[in-house]
Amino acid sequence: MRVGIPRVLNLYSTAPFFRTYFETLGLQKQNIVFSDVTSEGMWQEGAKYGSVDPCFPSKVAQAHVHNLLFSHHDPAGKRLEVIFFPSLTHVPNFVTDTVDDASCPIVAGTPNVLKAAFTKEVDFFAQRGTRYLDPALSFAEPLLLARGMFEALGALLEVTEDESDHACRQGLLALAAFDADLQRRGRAVLDTVEAENRIALLVLSRPYHGDPGLNHGIPEEFQALGYPILSIRSIPKDRTYLERYFQQSPAQSDPLALSGVWPENYSANSAQKVWGATFAARHPNVAVLDLSSFKCGHDAPTYGLIDTILQTARTPTAALHDIDANKPGGSIKIRVKTYAHSLRLHQERVEDEAARRQELSHRVAVKELELLERARANTKDLSELDAARLGESIEALRQRVASYHPRRGPEQETGLVRLGRRRADGTVERFGANTTIAAE
Repeated sequence: MRVGIPRVLNLYSTAPFFRTYFETLGLQKQNIVFSDVTSEGMWQEGAKYGSVDPCFPSKVAQAHVHNLLFSHHDPAGKRLEVIFFPSLTHVPNFVTDTVDDASCPIVAGTPNVLKAAFTKEVDFFAQRGTRYLDPALSFAEPLLLARGMFEALGALLEVTEDESDHACRQGLLALAAFDADLQRRGRAVLDTVEAENRIALLVLSRPYHGDPGLNHGIPEEFQALGYPILSIRSIPKDRTYLERYFQQSPAQSDPLALSGVWPENYSANSAQKVWGATFAARHPNVAVLDLSSFKCGHDAPTYGLIDTILQTARTPTAALHDIDANKPGGSIKIRVKTYAHSLRLHQERVEDEAARRQELSHRVAVKELELLERARANTKDLSELDAARLGESIEALRQRVASYHPRRGPEQETGLVRLGRRRADGTVERFGANTTIAAE
């Protein structure tokens, strides 16, 4: 059996669950087929079945279903027995105190609308010999999620409810492992930019804006200029790590909470965007690229809130809230170059502050060394043990003072940034090309 899944909307954040579910129940990985990445050609070819909504991510979903039906499905050869496009009413959320973890209703309803679009005049699914499944599923209630998966797929896959439940548990474990891997990679980026006094760019967006056809390649433009890209999902969620930045916030005692900043947070993806802004506002090496689709109703209430958070912290920010099917190449290049100039100025400020901190630390060490040497010269009755300890302290300070040299930030590199893990002494251990970023 081959199963097709559209590469759209909240499947960008939940696909590891569904892939693992199918693989656990016996499907080969090559038989789980995702539609292609959004492109202008795909959009023009497949966007002729009626508009879903002014929201481009929802509109483009019809092109992905068309791509599965007419590019990945061959009725006489490699068939797609099923196109699986679940209606996700609630999605996973790491923010701990949201009122609800709901999906955008337009996004949640798109699978049902597309079913009507592809069957209204001609039933393309029946014509092409495939089935279209769009069950309503909620990640907020794992038991109901498992029940919904069994009701939708149990008979088709010829599995028992226990087998289906086991596959759901494996899917949730795979989703957690995927998140953990992303966070390790995000930690490597953050450690690198902190140690080198550089700037990373956090993209505040919904998960599906990771599609190059939706973000128009804007994050890649900044990556090519030497600014490592972070997603909200890649920020480490380890509380010990986060408390370094959130410990001074009386309004936000839990670093993964949001009610102190935004009490009425019903949308999971919108809440994560606001939380990402609170993290960027506290991290000196993180700037923000805020992406949102044209007329996004769920993002609109967050615009002013995010802007206030970032402006108060003086965090560099560029906001593009009008992304649509049209790609104004000239306008995008101008905005990228303008913001890149602001980022360069900000990085120079970060480098200057780091140099001043290093110089101050050096002066303190010089003074401390002077006082210890004076104390040793004026003190005659030290025990042998105390004298040895004092000598060790003096020698360590001498080495520290001798090793000092005014520190400058590295020349701005372009292209891919080589990551590393920060050592205790502040230097960076570089990862090789084939290094696996393992858990600590």
